[in-house]
Amino acid sequence: MRRANKLFLGLLLVPGLASLLCAASKLDVGAEYRLRGIQITNPTYASELPIGSGNSIDQKYYTQRARIYMTGKLDPGIEIGSVIQAIGVTGSTASLAGRYPKEDFTPFIENIYATANEAFGWPVNLTVGRQPYVWGSGLLVSDDGIGFDGIRLDAGPFWGIRGHAFTAKAKENFLGESDKDLYLAGLSSKWGIHNIRLGYIMEEDKTSSQYTNLTATNAVTAGGISRRYVDLQVDGRLEQGAFYKAEYAMQMGTAKTPAGDIKLSGNALTFEGGFDFIHPRYRRMILAFVFMQGSGDDVSTRDQDEKFNPSFGHKWDGLERSGYGEFFAATPYSFFNEDKLIVQNQIPGSTVIQQFNYNSLFSGLRMYGFRGSINPWEPFTAGLEFYLYSARETPDIRLGSPTTITESALGRELIISASYLYAKRINFSVRWGKFFPNATLNNLGSSRLILEASGRF
Repeated sequence: MRRANKLFLGLLLVPGLASLLCAASKLDVGAEYRLRGIQITNPTYASELPIGSGNSIDQKYYTQRARIYMTGKLDPGIEIGSVIQAIGVTGSTASLAGRYPKEDFTPFIENIYATANEAFGWPVNLTVGRQPYVWGSGLLVSDDGIGFDGIRLDAGPFWGIRGHAFTAKAKENFLGESDKDLYLAGLSSKWGIHNIRLGYIMEEDKTSSQYTNLTATNAVTAGGISRRYVDLQVDGRLEQGAFYKAEYAMQMGTAKTPAGDIKLSGNALTFEGGFDFIHPRYRRMILAFVFMQGSGDDVSTRDQDEKFNPSFGHKWDGLERSGYGEFFAATPYSFFNEDKLIVQNQIPGSTVIQQFNYNSLFSGLRMYGFRGSINPWEPFTAGLEFYLYSARETPDIRLGSPTTITESALGRELIISASYLYAKRINFSVRWGKFFPNATLNNLGSSRLILEASGRF
């Protein structure tokens, strides 16, 4: 009860929000809550921690997330909104992911924004404030439940084309040009049964961030990192329930390091296609093939980094990683626990023992997979997924001079899931993912089991 009181007080104490909501001609208030029971076996891909200690790893805990949201409409065409979120591990005050303002189930502001719809009588919508934002699939830009402090402009349609502009401030230091900014300009259109998006995204990081690549695994302080992306997304629904989604993104940019400028390049491709249809016995049935790949850093080009590596792409669902695979959670440029430190053998002829994290040993991911689900009766859905993962660049930097081994298999994962919707408001679900690694990682499998109950009111 005390937690709920804190959540409501946090909402009401937002300066100026209460008075604006009271003046609203229409007010919507809602809440949602999610509780997850999680069991992870071998989260570091090794059967022991520290490696060689003989101690097995098995993590068990509960996470919870509560959100209270309010939206109000003011005349003429003004909409205001706010979301207060509390998230954390039940019974713990420690931070798990370290990405939220608070992770001890203390309320914080996720969103607070104002939108002017059809501003000045034109088909233009302007949103200002801390707001949710996802560009298309989220491969390049997604707030992932934190919100962006920014300005959004959506215009159109003009001759069937909509225009989009977005800018966000990720970090502000005030001292000179030492901030981190995100910029996006895009167009979207519908062509028959096809939806098309074309975007240009810029990331400007002048916050003296740490920078590494496969030829320089020791982090250095960058004088500035600039990344630019051209992004094309196409999706559509065809006859007989067939559907497809495809996206291609190209990366450009520069990283300024003490040793000189590093040219950034790279690309990513994702595709999903299949059938979503009504089966006479299993009701709604989905069968789909999925594919993704992101370029990796080639160690033979020391003045160039080819790893596709956007800073604001979708990677999180609450306190858990999100991607292809329940455990591995792969994107074209990352996977679960990729920053975990591992210890390798000492360099031949030396007493030095090298230490690396996984993303220093693998760069760029490729994934093939299949997913399917059946809905034999209305409230129940069961699903099955299977994925194959490989690293596009796996340099053998552990023995001194780096050499490149291309296309090294990392492992495969099987996912079984089921969900039940009770009274159209409360959802119970279970997901189990078993990861079978190749010897590149270890010789013992990992897994994640999630039991979830969620509701929205």
